[in-house]
Amino acid sequence: VSIQSVQGFSMKGNVRKSMTWLHTWSSVLVGWLLFAIFFTGTLSFFRTEITYWMQPEQHAAVPSEKALEHGLRYLAINAPNASEWQLSLPDARSNTLDLSWRDANAGNERRRGPRVMLNPSTGEEIKVRETAGGNFLYRFHFELYGIDRTIGRWIVGVVSMMMFVAIISGVIMHRKIFADFFMFRPKKKLLSWIDGHAISAVLALPFHIMITFSGLILLGATLLPFNSEERVRHRPQGTEIRQNAQQQNLASPDINALLALPISSMIAHAERTWQVPVESLSITHPGKANAQFTLSGNNRTQLSAGRGGSSALVFNAQGEVINERPASVAANASQATYNYLDMLHQARFADTLTRWLLFFAGILGTIMVGTGSVLWVVKRAKQQLGEFGFELVRGSNIGSIAGLMCATGGYFWVNRLLPADLTSRSLWEIKVFFAIWLVCVVAGFIWRDKKGWVIQLGFAAVLFALVPLLDHLTSATGLDFAVANGDSLRVGFDLMCITLAAVLGYAAYHVKKAKAVKAKRVKSTPSPKRKDRTRQDKPQGDNSEALI
Repeated sequence: VSIQSVQGFSMKGNVRKSMTWLHTWSSVLVGWLLFAIFFTGTLSFFRTEITYWMQPEQHAAVPSEKALEHGLRYLAINAPNASEWQLSLPDARSNTLDLSWRDANAGNERRRGPRVMLNPSTGEEIKVRETAGGNFLYRFHFELYGIDRTIGRWIVGVVSMMMFVAIISGVIMHRKIFADFFMFRPKKKLLSWIDGHAISAVLALPFHIMITFSGLILLGATLLPFNSEERVRHRPQGTEIRQNAQQQNLASPDINALLALPISSMIAHAERTWQVPVESLSITHPGKANAQFTLSGNNRTQLSAGRGGSSALVFNAQGEVINERPASVAANASQATYNYLDMLHQARFADTLTRWLLFFAGILGTIMVGTGSVLWVVKRAKQQLGEFGFELVRGSNIGSIAGLMCATGGYFWVNRLLPADLTSRSLWEIKVFFAIWLVCVVAGFIWRDKKGWVIQLGFAAVLFALVPLLDHLTSATGLDFAVANGDSLRVGFDLMCITLAAVLGYAAYHVKKAKAVKAKRVKSTPSPKRKDRTRQDKPQGDNSEALI
């Protein structure tokens, strides 16, 4: 990195030049890590779907109207003395029936007891492989990996702050930012990169501001530990029910009596009331005359209430509503603001369409960060080619951007290729992910020109393009089964991989066609007032033919 560029900053300059300097260095210094945070965070919008794909044993599951019957029958046989049963029904983001229960003498040591997964159409138990799944990508994007969680969150918090500074300064430095949004000049080399960067930034600008600012707020307890409080979720009703259940001598429930209960009418009543499907059913004192049935759904009334923003209906064994638990309310304005931003940042409120819109906005943010890092190199290609700082950024761009694509594709592949019963299997998935990324980073420094980009982008394109074939050959059922049964979770994942492969393949082809950049040495002059050779606001002629 040219030290003259840093020394050339002067607060005496006009505001636009100051913002240009601030925008450049606040983004370049953390651009590589920021790209990884943005990309993995974007994938995290579908972390549930990613985990579903990475556990192919689930793919034979098909939602069925008999799911509830199968769940009750399994619990009556395998957990007859439990004080509480929990059934999570199939929904838009899950094709399986998930069961859990709490033993009468378990106390309050664990929130949930044993858990099993059933095929809703057959009632058979599904044994899934161990996998890091989408949760690894989710946690990586806000606390990294392999270091202390607090330190990781500190680093992500600092990077997020610099991202926020880069966004604000970027808006100020571009006098015609919204006018430039409607201008794209293909095949204009440097100008094309500038236009691409501006378009990806402006098109989802509200999202970029929201996701960065909300991320900072969510990390506030880490960045300002002296001003944080432990948030305690109060659940007096559930605790009281469990304690009462533990004091009773529970008998094994009669499955025929359970199936004769009007549970279907309870579900119909709740769905008419909320206008959304019932997602879960909790039964306390199962098989007893005083059994209670609590139904919940995605019927949030306000985002400021956070995760407790949904109401619930409680029925007795006769199917009568005996209690309506209202949605929780934030204790104060600050807690309401925190909850609101948390719901927005993690898309906890989103339906399928909204989640896809947020996903594409995140992709635009990833493109914005990536093109910004590449643009820094493109604008300096001829003048600084061969200099240490320039070559450092040049090689790092390849490994951090294209290399992360290779690592992610490899992560999905190794999930299917490792033995399903391998010990510490999820850890091996993560190890392979970082091993591939490390190899790509090293390769990026070896081949810092367009060859490095072509190799890594092409390799990533091949990995993602072959994911559907890998899925078909290694899943419990073929893709024809998924299409025939409308498994949109699995088919959608494969289609997105094909789309990503097409984008990466086009990028590799475009780079391969570009002409190589040759160093352009500028003769030194004795004048002490040497002009800055890397102006930030205007293109420097034809110096961007290879984007690297």
